[in-house]
Amino acid sequence: MSAAVVKKLPSRQPYHGEALFAFLDGRTVAGLECVDGGSYRRRIGRDAWVEARLAKNHVRVAIPAGASADAADIKVRLGRLFDVAADAPAIDAQLAKVPRLAASVKALPGLRVPGVWDAYEGAVRAILGQQVSVARATVLAGRLCERFGDGDFPAAEALAKADVASIGMTGMRARAIVAVAERVAAEGDEWLQDATTLRAGFTAIAGVGPWTTEYAAMRVAHDPDAFPDSDWGVFKALGMKGAAARKWAEACRPWRAYATMHLWHGLAGQP
Repeated sequence: MSAAVVKKLPSRQPYHGEALFAFLDGRTVAGLECVDGGSYRRRIGRDAWVEARLAKNHVRVAIPAGASADAADIKVRLGRLFDVAADAPAIDAQLAKVPRLAASVKALPGLRVPGVWDAYEGAVRAILGQQVSVARATVLAGRLCERFGDGDFPAAEALAKADVASIGMTGMRARAIVAVAERVAAEGDEWLQDATTLRAGFTAIAGVGPWTTEYAAMRVAHDPDAFPDSDWGVFKALGMKGAAARKWAEACRPWRAYATMHLWHGLAGQP
């Protein structure tokens, strides 16, 4: 067996990789990805896995020799997933001024917003998570892979024609997932990678609510100022939601997505 190709993925300091990996750990789909302490693994072929491990000032990435030609793309995907390029000093300096967040920023310097491995997959999984628990959303994602992707995440072309409701979800949310898949199959996923076009696209789909749109803007489109003001975790942390939560979050601009991560981390269980 050929040795893996090892690459370094620099992470802008400070970098709280442990918190990010813990967040991902609660959302892994069995057979597709896994987290083991400071290690994240993602399957990229039937028997091929990429492994990323936390190291000092960087993430160590081991890429199967057979996938070495895709090393540049893999590094870009992991860089977005791990949010390594965020301006942590500026983010922490701003959020440390907010009384509700000061202690969390001190305890968790360099807290990041986890991205996604793939924009289309991330968008579908955001809709799967609408109005259900993290555990339930993860179960549904696993069923989606088993039934329509033969263990892999289903291609957009396959999901566009699938009976998504058959995995155990409402017809409206299933139709919303099909709508996303149809558009990605027709024109690619570039619209999901820009916060403005993602929001416009999601808003136009019946059954996709504001929470899903902002959550996807955070994780899929990497909008640092996205803010799911209707989120249960935000409400539990602040005791307010909607307009009141948005007013509170004004002091966090332009880093409201990172403020959200601090609020979530402060809960006994992440949302």
